[in-house]
Amino acid sequence: MSSHHSSLKILAGNKTIGLHPEVYVPSDDSMLLAHHSRTLSRGKVLDMGTGTGIQAIAAAERAKKVLAVDINETALRLAEKNARLNHLSKKISFRKSDLFSAIKPSEKFDLIIFNPPYLPTSNSERTSGILDAAWNGGKGGREVINKFLRQFAQHLAPGGALLMLHCDLADTGKTVKALTASGFSVRIIDEIKVFNEKLSVLLATY
Repeated sequence: MSSHHSSLKILAGNKTIGLHPEVYVPSDDSMLLAHHSRTLSRGKVLDMGTGTGIQAIAAAERAKKVLAVDINETALRLAEKNARLNHLSKKISFRKSDLFSAIKPSEKFDLIIFNPPYLPTSNSERTSGILDAAWNGGKGGREVINKFLRQFAQHLAPGGALLMLHCDLADTGKTVKALTASGFSVRIIDEIKVFNEKLSVLLATY
């Protein structure tokens, strides 16, 4: 990693976030979600696919404890560095995990935050390297989303909630329907239009 890249930073709310070329750079979707991660977090929080750590850092303002996980080891190192940079490393712990693979069944969270890879991606559009995992949603954009939806509820504490960023390219209505069918009450608490995409923030509670 060149010193040029390591010195790049963005401001998110009142937080400074360092960047790395092998880690997804927070964009409109991340900023939209971070606002709600900051205001809705409480108790124990799971930040799924932490990337730069932007959601974990936003959540740590109000949460007691945050577990930030990612499949990308470079992202985890960067997120840890960003937590220290914002004096929040005591509240946030980091773990390598492919979705819930490294999370014990007994671990429960009051809030699970997820900004999934949602871009519909054919095999020919895949890129080499770990960064592909940050945006590649497979055919239809729902590959990772569907897998996540099958697993997350067992990790919610009683009264826990899911805070999830969604893009209409991956069919937001389908996710709302799946959550509702699983007994969740779902609200779209925020929405913005970015170019040809509509980004929504979903809050699902029992």
